[in-house]
Amino acid sequence: MNIYLIRHGEAEPTSNDKPHEKRELTAEGIEILKASVETWKKFLDTFDIILSSPLKRAKQTASIIKQIFNVQTDVMEVISLANGGVTEDLLNLAESLDLEDIAMVGHQPDISSHISRLVGTSEFNARVQPATIIKISFNSNPRMGRGKLEFFIPPVNKKG
Repeated sequence: MNIYLIRHGEAEPTSNDKPHEKRELTAEGIEILKASVETWKKFLDTFDIILSSPLKRAKQTASIIKQIFNVQTDVMEVISLANGGVTEDLLNLAESLDLEDIAMVGHQPDISSHISRLVGTSEFNARVQPATIIKISFNSNPRMGRGKLEFFIPPVNKKG
């Protein structure tokens, strides 16, 4: 089984005018995300399913990924991918789905925490930029600390 942790694309800044959960992707964030997802096609064929945080920017990211990869299943909203989600819940869900390639669209700093728990016991301290994908593979059923970090692809730089 392969789990692909994906940080949503660049979103609007926090403001008093819009609740945190309704912040959307910026136009530049969408452009970078689309270019990044096209690049991911060099490293993987498709996803069996895309799981997404229920927050708007994550759902927008999942929708773009679904379209570019032509994923046939519907995006599944998962509360454990929202801020403060529990890695064990994600593993249990992944195991219950019994699929090979599962994309999970979420947020920082949770992505770094999930990586730490999936691949080892020490804290993983990396800057996971918007529109980054991380592949973690498991030889059989997914278990805490048993994953192998296969790749960590940052976003495409559209400015140069």
